[in-house]
Amino acid sequence: MRYQDSETAKTYSANPRNLSETEDAAPAGPASTGKSPSAAKKPSPKGTKSASPPISSSEQATWGPKRISTEVPAELIEVAVPADGIVEIYTDGACSGNPGPCGYGVVLRDGDSYMEIKQHLGIGTNNIGELMAIKVALENVEDKGRPVRLYTDSTYCIGVLTKNWKAKANQELIKETKAVLADFDDLVLIKVKGHAGHPLNERADYLATSAIK
Repeated sequence: MRYQDSETAKTYSANPRNLSETEDAAPAGPASTGKSPSAAKKPSPKGTKSASPPISSSEQATWGPKRISTEVPAELIEVAVPADGIVEIYTDGACSGNPGPCGYGVVLRDGDSYMEIKQHLGIGTNNIGELMAIKVALENVEDKGRPVRLYTDSTYCIGVLTKNWKAKANQELIKETKAVLADFDDLVLIKVKGHAGHPLNERADYLATSAIK
């Protein structure tokens, strides 16, 4: 695990190969470092990929469709693109009631390529939305050898995915999300402060919030 100053963010190396399945929300030590990075390639992230449902099929039946757009919103046109070769992702979850209607939002950038995704997940919790955002975002990165920097304002997700925190709920979803993380050679999860005015984080928040309306 390492820390890095990036817009007041703490940075964690995110490879869960040495993490065990989790069960509540108390800290249990840092995660190990990730694989050695491989040479960066330059394909753009494309399409959504199917994956096994992390929640029961009856609950999944209440989900809305994934809403995907590759059009850059006007407020993001002037935002600097990521450094060459780096895939940059911002994720957020939202819930009205907690539990209540929940959903997620994803912003994914690769050079000039842009994708955003949002989805309503039926009745759930904010943590389900946050975890699903990370899982779906990473499933949409085709080349797992690329350097990926994923920004989240969820301390919970950083803890259960990279610091071996125990979680009483969402165990199957955590397990599946860890499995997705393990596919990457150079993936770093970065904790950002929510609602602090960062345009990409604000966009992910907007997508998650609008998904449940």
